Amino acid sequence: MNALSSALRRLYDSLGWPGMAGIILVLLAAGMTVSIVQPRSAQLAELKRANQSLKTRIEQAARSGIPETGSQDDLARFYGFFDGPGTTQWLDKVYAAADAQNLVLAQGEYRMTPDRTGKLARYRISLPVKGSYVQIRRFVAQTLTDVPVAALDDISFKRETIGAAQLEAHIKLTLFLSADRAGVQ
Repeated sequence: MNALSSALRRLYDSLGWPGMAGIILVLLAAGMTVSIVQPRSAQLAELKRANQSLKTRIEQAARSGIPETGSQDDLARFYGFFDGPGTTQWLDKVYAAADAQNLVLAQGEYRMTPDRTGKLARYRISLPVKGSYVQIRRFVAQTLTDVPVAALDDISFKRETIGAAQLEAHIKLTLFLSADRAGVQ
């Protein structure tokens, strides 16, 4: 121990405290490089390889047009969900939900648009409705329950006066249908 302390003492005498502090900092930096930076560099390289692999898989899936994560059977089962009743039967259920809440559906707007994939069609419905908040809320809830291919896109409420019991609502729904059953190609 004497030899080490005497060597450190001679080093300190020749370098002074700034030199010793510099040597200590260099040793700490070398230790951090070995213990922290090199393992993180290896992790970064592995993440870059995984990222490139995912990019390649995404590009391949985009070129094929088929999601890579599911099988053809899963995809067929998904599209089969929309092969149920036709547009008329679904609309009958929407009207029945309105009747159940004693709501009169004024003349709405109906528009059929094909989906990008060509396998689904979107039947967009815009309905003006007048009734109490509870009636309108129950109508929407029953519609979404009875028509599983329906999605609520938007709903807006307007009241003539603060104390008015009747609301005017504008409800926008989309029915997702099989393009074959909807007659859209």
